[in-house]
Amino acid sequence: MISLLKAYSKFLDKLETVEKVFLGITVAIMIIVMVYQVILRYCFASANSWSEELARYLFIYDVMIAAAIATRKNSHLQVDFIINLFKPKIKCIFTIGATVVGIVFLVFLFTYSLTLCQTASSNISAGLKISMSIPYACMPIGVVLMILTSIEVILKNAWKIRELGKEVNC
Repeated sequence: MISLLKAYSKFLDKLETVEKVFLGITVAIMIIVMVYQVILRYCFASANSWSEELARYLFIYDVMIAAAIATRKNSHLQVDFIINLFKPKIKCIFTIGATVVGIVFLVFLFTYSLTLCQTASSNISAGLKISMSIPYACMPIGVVLMILTSIEVILKNAWKIRELGKEVNC
């Protein structure tokens, strides 16, 4: 079991590295595009719609990708004042329960986001002239990444409960 968890964590480590590279590249592109837009607007009194649209779509992708990283690191906004009052085993149980509820929500979100992508595939964006299914694809991609990292959170907490149980039995 532990070797499977380690292999899964190793896979997610590599996936997280790819996600961070993607985030670095897209943030750099966003900055360049936004500086270009500001210069164009304020120095030349001209503007174009594609640069604003590109920056917006990249930002939305970045939020969804970063949400997966935050899920893995348990860094989402949460009220943990009460949970921190409990013993470690109870904390793990609460974390598993909350993560399972989160996965159920993410599964529903995934199915609806796929429908949204299919519905939007015939619409074309105004500035970039691309199918709107491309910007909307950030939802199913981000949701799948969050589900993958949520599974790791559950497995690690289950393993921690097991280890805590061994300490008590000694």
